[in-house]
Amino acid sequence: MLQDCPLPEAVRERLPDSLFTRHVYYFPRIGSTNAYARELAKKGGAEGTMVIAEEQTKGQGRMGRQWYSPAYHNLLFSIILRPAFSIDRVFSLTMLTALALVDAINNMTNVKALIKWPNDVYLKNKKMAGILTEFSANKKGVEYVVVGIGLNVNWDVTDKSGLNHLATSLVREIGHPISRIDLLVKILELLERYYWLLLKGQDRFIYKRWNELSMVIGKEVLVNFSNGRKKARVKRIAKNGALVIEDEDGKQSSIICGDLTVVFPSLPGS
Repeated sequence: MLQDCPLPEAVRERLPDSLFTRHVYYFPRIGSTNAYARELAKKGGAEGTMVIAEEQTKGQGRMGRQWYSPAYHNLLFSIILRPAFSIDRVFSLTMLTALALVDAINNMTNVKALIKWPNDVYLKNKKMAGILTEFSANKKGVEYVVVGIGLNVNWDVTDKSGLNHLATSLVREIGHPISRIDLLVKILELLERYYWLLLKGQDRFIYKRWNELSMVIGKEVLVNFSNGRKKARVKRIAKNGALVIEDEDGKQSSIICGDLTVVFPSLPGS
């Protein structure tokens, strides 16, 4: 295990002028970084405030799923954002966060990480990171957004029964541990750069790259609904983050919220 704790002073030293290092909270153990960040946001917590934890006792992924992560191995953090835009643009923040994760991972490790709609990062068809975006809004628009990230870095997922065929980590794929501080700094650098582009309206790059790095474009998927599932082929990701699919009859439709199962081809001998 690599003992390089992402302490506030260590991150701030590397990124002294960053939006995300002005207010940093670090916890060896916490219920949930997203929950703590939400409470800070409700009390007026500044944009860019970051909550980092080594371990979460109530970590959650999307749709209330549990996010398991052993202490001192991975990256678990949440960030408060206060963009001045309407509710329909909130998904853009999930998109740019996923892009920052993938670009940071690919830059530091030379592996080929990809994005699985709507909020996961995959490597070799296994989940490596998840993003949980929560927000509050009023009639005027978005009040705050909390973006939470869980990224498997130096944890060998084979230690957790039942996850071996579903999840992976950087150490498992590249064969050696990497600095969590270096990786966090790279993620934050890219995240801030992409965030300012989004706020300036220079967001074509984000949507273009999100589609290029999508692991579901052109793939056959099972779309899970509350009342069943439907097989379809993914055509593209729209600018508002909607998944554009084509069903078996050739009819196209858009999905704003849902869950996907990618139909991977069987490997020889499997």
